Amino acid sequence: MKWWLYIAFKQLFPSGKFASFFALVSILGVALGILGLYGTQSVMNGFHAQIGKKLRDTTGDIIIRDYGRPMYNLDGLRSKLKSVDGIKSVELMASGPVMMLVRNVPSFPLLRSFDTLSGECAIPIRENNFVKMGDIDMLDDDSIIIGQRLAANLGISVGDKVEVFSPTVLDRIKKDEVPMPVRLDVVGFLATDYSEADSSVALVSLRRMRELYNLGEGAHSVILRLEDGLDPTSFADKIRKDLKAKYSVSTWLTSNEGFLRVIKMEKVMMSLIIVLIIIVASFSICISLYTSVLRKTREIGLLGAMGARPGQIALMYCVQGFFIGVAGSLTGLALTWLILYFREPIVELVVGREALIEFYHFARLPVKYELGDAVSACGFAIALCTLAGLLPALRAAKLKISEAMRNE
Repeated sequence: MKWWLYIAFKQLFPSGKFASFFALVSILGVALGILGLYGTQSVMNGFHAQIGKKLRDTTGDIIIRDYGRPMYNLDGLRSKLKSVDGIKSVELMASGPVMMLVRNVPSFPLLRSFDTLSGECAIPIRENNFVKMGDIDMLDDDSIIIGQRLAANLGISVGDKVEVFSPTVLDRIKKDEVPMPVRLDVVGFLATDYSEADSSVALVSLRRMRELYNLGEGAHSVILRLEDGLDPTSFADKIRKDLKAKYSVSTWLTSNEGFLRVIKMEKVMMSLIIVLIIIVASFSICISLYTSVLRKTREIGLLGAMGARPGQIALMYCVQGFFIGVAGSLTGLALTWLILYFREPIVELVVGREALIEFYHFARLPVKYELGDAVSACGFAIALCTLAGLLPALRAAKLKISEAMRNE
């Protein structure tokens, strides 16, 4: 081992001690900065990925509409889309708000169709077992599947009956007709683990939805689900060109672009704020090393008198900053993984699961570790700590041997 490297570690880890107080405090400061930075990035990555997955699972990959108008004569379009490689399913979908009465208590869910004849659906109801206390195959023209949180709020159980009024009731009233509600049997609960859908969506058959909205054989949109791994944006561009702008084509990404942008912005802003912790830690390292140079001026002069070159003396202090950055980064990563591993009881204790569901629509705190975030956080911390040791190193390297030896 080089002598300057040995002295650098000897100052950080004196004989008879596990580590110097300066080394422990500096490493802990960097570790807390990495914990805050990488932990925040991992949680925000988890939110972004989980929200994206839930939005895709509840809306489909690509949505084709006729600029807000009902769509008719869709057999040709459906057959054409089914023949395209990469498209997993093509669903004719009708949806819209209704008034639902349960024991004379009104609610206003969004009613969504499910094609009980073809069984095709752009949301993975069967694959992900989204229907609880029942089965999607039990759905017919006289039944309904209600979001589980909506059902819990209204006190609905499987086997209950609900009355549904659609907006077409107003047309009947204008014709002096007496509107009659549609009575439907509850045959299951929709449980996607995304509370935005579970608290406001109900499923009925496509035929029943067409009747409620007087659509005939039409639909409000065509929903496509792609094979896993395909980019919906580029696929949508291809379909848009094939359809020659006859219909509007959007993806789940463009439909929720503003919401997803907010999540990304939150991650950036929180990361910038927490970076200040690492900067503060680097200042404390710089001050401590600079103080060490002042206290060891005579020793530095003695090293110079024994033949040590200025570059070697400078490296002695730069290495200390670099080691503190590396040790603090690794400790911070370990703390991040440890705390996020036990995140469920921590969340339950600090904010409560109900608050997480109410404000973020998830029953569990999502986390997604990304190597790029870990490398950038640790690289930033190591570089900053190394630079923090650079100023004291330059001060030590510039000391004249004669002046250093006379220092008291």
